[in-house]
Amino acid sequence: MADDSSGYTPQALGARTRAALRARGVRPVAGALARWGTAAALGAPWTLAGAHGTFELDGQRHRYLYHRYKLSWLTERAVEVPVAQAEVDRCAGGRILEVGHVLGHYRGNAHVVVDKYERAPGVLNLDVLDLGDLGPFDLIVAVSTLEHVGHDESPRDPGAAPRAVAALRKRLAPGGRLLVTIPAGYNPAFDAAIAGGEIPTRSLTALQRTSGGAHWRQVSPAEA
Repeated sequence: MADDSSGYTPQALGARTRAALRARGVRPVAGALARWGTAAALGAPWTLAGAHGTFELDGQRHRYLYHRYKLSWLTERAVEVPVAQAEVDRCAGGRILEVGHVLGHYRGNAHVVVDKYERAPGVLNLDVLDLGDLGPFDLIVAVSTLEHVGHDESPRDPGAAPRAVAALRKRLAPGGRLLVTIPAGYNPAFDAAIAGGEIPTRSLTALQRTSGGAHWRQVSPAEA
């Protein structure tokens, strides 16, 4: 991540915890943190295998991701990374663009990766709204990335994330696919644009965590 001078200011754990304390009180937050610690300890041994258990999305079964990087089994990474990686694998041989450097933290890939802020080998530091002459792609994936566009930057721009989706759609080759995953509730303006039909989708699906750790089930987008 870049330093504070970059203009990118994601919501840190400390700030989120303080906000939760103000909104919910000490006892509920303390209980949540205790459950988080227990789930972290129980899941850690499965990182040796890299996966444990399965979930289903649109009739396709995937394995939950267990990885020490950001304790994947405790967040949406447990489900969104396997889903996105499966799409990448299905498009082997095509031109693939990943917006936001995510999949490379869990497995090596040969596709093009752009990330405005993260410095890493092979990552192009480009703005999603200004990708230059990269050309068209058969598959574009953005894993928990577009909700940050405009929302975690200064000055905040609520319309930036929908514009990013529109810009990426224009980058698709004929018959190409755009896969975007987001954590519901993080960027309310982006959520509203999706729910209100401002962002056209061929398919809109949702997964909801049913308990601590990697336990998710498919639900309707409205329920999520």
